[in-house]
Amino acid sequence: MYQHIPSQEPGTLTDWTPRLAPGTGLAHERLSAALAEDVTRGHLPVGARLPAHRELARELGLSVGTVTRAYATLQRRGLARSEHGRGMFVLAAPRRAPDRLDFSVNLPAAILTPRMLSDMLSAAAAALDPALFASYSPPAGTAQDRQFLAAHLAAARGLRVDPGHLLITSSAQHAIFIALATAPPGPVAVEALSYPQALTAARRLGRRLVPIALDAEGVCPDALEAALRAPDPPRALYLVPTLQNPTGAVMSAARRARIVALARRHDLILIEDDVYACLAPEAGPSLAELAPERVFHASSFSKSLAPGLRLGYLACPPALVDPACDWLQSTTCMTSPHSCALMRHAVADGLLDSVATSIRAETARRHALAREVLGDAVFPTTLPGLQVWLPMPVTRARDIVRRAGQRNIQIASPLAFMADPAAPEAGLRLCLGNVTETELGPALEIIAGLVRDEAAARLDEGAVI
Repeated sequence: MYQHIPSQEPGTLTDWTPRLAPGTGLAHERLSAALAEDVTRGHLPVGARLPAHRELARELGLSVGTVTRAYATLQRRGLARSEHGRGMFVLAAPRRAPDRLDFSVNLPAAILTPRMLSDMLSAAAAALDPALFASYSPPAGTAQDRQFLAAHLAAARGLRVDPGHLLITSSAQHAIFIALATAPPGPVAVEALSYPQALTAARRLGRRLVPIALDAEGVCPDALEAALRAPDPPRALYLVPTLQNPTGAVMSAARRARIVALARRHDLILIEDDVYACLAPEAGPSLAELAPERVFHASSFSKSLAPGLRLGYLACPPALVDPACDWLQSTTCMTSPHSCALMRHAVADGLLDSVATSIRAETARRHALAREVLGDAVFPTTLPGLQVWLPMPVTRARDIVRRAGQRNIQIASPLAFMADPAAPEAGLRLCLGNVTETELGPALEIIAGLVRDEAAARLDEGAVI
């Protein structure tokens, strides 16, 4: 353990035990993840001087080169700075302090630092060809960017996509809209509780929605098969197999295989929203990997790097690439060269992996806290996500939303997630990443109290009746 040494210098060693983050990654990745976590959690305070490279290498049984790579990652993320002749010092971690405690928007905890953002923007700008700003790029992205993205998907997701079948979009939401518009005419099956923007897009496209029941693994195969045997069956199914929004359900490998088998048997197009898979890389194969001939695979970098990047992508079934490109061109004239340059830099420099690792660690902590505070009210899930779901009747959920608003806590209306607005059951989605760490616990306690009060009120009402 490194003991605090009194000194007139502001940056001295602190009470802190160095470690590697758990997992099976490379040693420098695990060390940089642990260091980043200790900085953001305050275990390494601003101004603290980190151990010398050789000292830390000896303490952890690592090579000096491993420590050097970890420290370099920490510097690129703006969490530390090197001062010649003095050592490596901790910088401030990002903090947000919203005026209103917002549990309605599903954002990851803030990880980007001003230094990291500045370096990313500078590196991206230096790599840009000015000619790109003097003309329009292809709507789906340049061939080079699509090839780079395809290589990234193969390495990070195990998904092999022909770059010619890959469309770069402004977001995952944009990609989902294009997939819904391109899918064969007819009804669209959706999870009974689903991503609000997907429901809105389908409705604006004039698609009749067919709600499919959910369980702890997401879409129920029996319910889907019953819908597919109806007189006017759905022609497409939109779903979120990993960390379903809003419930957080995760499909097992067996469930994924069964959904794909049903899709093939009934000639059903699948629209896979994979945006949360970066938070649970162990969850299972993507549906596009299992059935590339009939799966639209939509995702983005919003949950793994930064929501403000606004860069998504859509892998298309080969037979539907051309109509998808037509819809893409009708909704945007080109992909942002700057956003693509930022994406290339973040991936190639290892920043995407580093930030995503920190987001996963912070997500797991916040999810565990929410389950501890809210207890049995939380929908059971196998992996931690950015949100928790509290199932309950719609009328009860709406009342809690109203009462939480009176306490300066914003929660999305349950109606936003309902494919059938007349259904009696829904719940509350609590997004955990959009408030500061110090505000999260007390706010969850307030919400838990509102949930308990509502439950008690319902019991008293029942007793009177």
